[in-house]
Amino acid sequence: MGHPEEVDVIVVGGGPAGCVTAGRLAYADPNLKVMLIEGGVNNRDDPWVYRPGIYVRNMQRNGINDKATFYTDTLESSYLRGRRSIVPCANVLGGGSSINFQMYTRASASDWDDFKTEGWTCKDLFPLMKRLENYQKPCNNDTHGYDGPIAISNGGQVMPVAQDFLRAAHAIGIPYSDDIQDLTTADGAEIWAKYVNRHTGRRSDAATAYVHSVMDVQDNLYLRCNARGSRVLFDANNKAIGVAYVPSRNRAHGGEVLETIVKARKMVVLSSGTLGTPQILERSGVGNAELLNQLGVKVVSDLPGVGEQYQDHYTTLTLFRVSNETVTTDDFLRGVKEVQAEMFQEWEVSPEKARLSSNAIDAGYKLRPTEEELKEMGPEFNELWNRYFKDKPDKPVIFGSIVAGAYADHSLLPAGNYITMFQYLEYPASRGKIHIKSSNPYVEPFFDSGFLNNKADIAPIRWSYKKSREIARRMDAFRGELTSHHPHFHPASPAAVRDIDIETAKQLYPNGLTVGIHMGTWHRPSEPYNASKVHENIKYTEEDDKAIDDWVADHVETTWHSLGTCAMKPREQGGVVDKRLNVYGTQNLKCVDLSICPDNLGTNTYSSALLVGEKGANLIAEDLGLKIRTPHAPVPHAPIPVGRATQQPRH
Repeated sequence: MGHPEEVDVIVVGGGPAGCVTAGRLAYADPNLKVMLIEGGVNNRDDPWVYRPGIYVRNMQRNGINDKATFYTDTLESSYLRGRRSIVPCANVLGGGSSINFQMYTRASASDWDDFKTEGWTCKDLFPLMKRLENYQKPCNNDTHGYDGPIAISNGGQVMPVAQDFLRAAHAIGIPYSDDIQDLTTADGAEIWAKYVNRHTGRRSDAATAYVHSVMDVQDNLYLRCNARGSRVLFDANNKAIGVAYVPSRNRAHGGEVLETIVKARKMVVLSSGTLGTPQILERSGVGNAELLNQLGVKVVSDLPGVGEQYQDHYTTLTLFRVSNETVTTDDFLRGVKEVQAEMFQEWEVSPEKARLSSNAIDAGYKLRPTEEELKEMGPEFNELWNRYFKDKPDKPVIFGSIVAGAYADHSLLPAGNYITMFQYLEYPASRGKIHIKSSNPYVEPFFDSGFLNNKADIAPIRWSYKKSREIARRMDAFRGELTSHHPHFHPASPAAVRDIDIETAKQLYPNGLTVGIHMGTWHRPSEPYNASKVHENIKYTEEDDKAIDDWVADHVETTWHSLGTCAMKPREQGGVVDKRLNVYGTQNLKCVDLSICPDNLGTNTYSSALLVGEKGANLIAEDLGLKIRTPHAPVPHAPIPVGRATQQPRH
């Protein structure tokens, strides 16, 4: 399909929100010409996208992966003990939905209410939450949707170690729930759902659900991949009239930037994400006038909030040895050819039941600290607790999850079976920023992730490490802690990490020991490890806490959950967009992505990006006098409603 030089609506950025916006609008009116511009490759029918179990490959920075862009802190951070944080961003159609961990969670009701914006309360957004979902799990509440384009299920299979995890979590007081994604539960553990279609075994990504399905039945949605949005074009009245884009990779000679211009008759929508959208705005003349003047960029609208208040969620991970009988993904990940061949063959024969139709993240929890735990968490976090969490019981402070395998470089690990415990801080108080250093779209921006620059974030991460360690110790599969992936405690401390050894084995098997070494672990088939013998939590000293804090500074990472650089709030408070997502000081220009969040969202952010896209599509449709259509109200001559392409595999 050729690409016109003029369309009605241009959407810049093909992440989840951009795919929703472009697909919904194009489907609403076959006569409306919509162009979607995406910097990455097309994800259509890419087996490295649609097979859920191989997502780890897309996270690697090894010269092979072309589906992610990596932002590195411009300056060394004293808060990270001289380290520079790295924040990957998806660089593929569908954005993070094409390469993420596929973990299904939703923000708490109070998260949306905290936006304090008309039309954006949880009650306002609830119908859209249900509109986007094709929920495929048993459920005892009415908070989910069943006719939408995005499939949510348990995947092809749930590994047995997930039940072991849930039992151990219950042993330390975390109750089991059949659904902690009901918008209100903040203390509980569950079998963790995934963005996987249980009928096909495929990943449920936003491009397949909203873009490819429309392009299959209509010819008014134009897709341009491998094209980086450079700037928005304005007329003399600050009305957006088009977009300039460039090839994603600069092959021009002499540093020349070769732009292609596309005109927009009705609307320009920026949906390039928390790190991309503020850069496009600044190159377009929308941002802090002082910075723009320094760079020689003509000021269209002076908005100092552009690029400020960057937010993320923080994760640390710890590895534990598990028994030889524990089913994990380790042999697949370490490259055992027979295992890999077997698993790929499973996929070809029966993908809906295959091991590769799972992400191996089968269970997790949300948690708030108890009154006793709060006493140990210091004044900085307690001030944040009293101000932000105390009166909002639906907000979890941390998430935790188990991976049936080592999320690590197996070439550096001792042989054996592992589980990975992920700990996530959901509402960090720290903030960062991103700003362009040149009007040239190929020049890397100034980036400060801001990780841990607010001391209130230290204590809850320390607490989350202790919690996940106590769960692991109580699991029947537990066989020791991998010392290289834990804090460095003093060897004489009761908190010191214990890898498997003869003495540990004797304690685990007090009735006698049959020593056999297989894949580096101790094994006694006739007597499983008795986790019920673990009664007391590990006692940590101040020195131990310091060791944890140093380890956190050295190892805390992004969760790919960037938010908040173009906040939806009043202009005088540093806002960039209004309640209808219009960019202040401009016309016909909206931002529709997670950059608009004025506060954090306690969730894996795919669900929220979809929701912002649905809301944005509604607002734009209202502006254009259109009605968003669902499968219950199909467009004439369009027999396949949005998202139905996800129901059956494409051959």
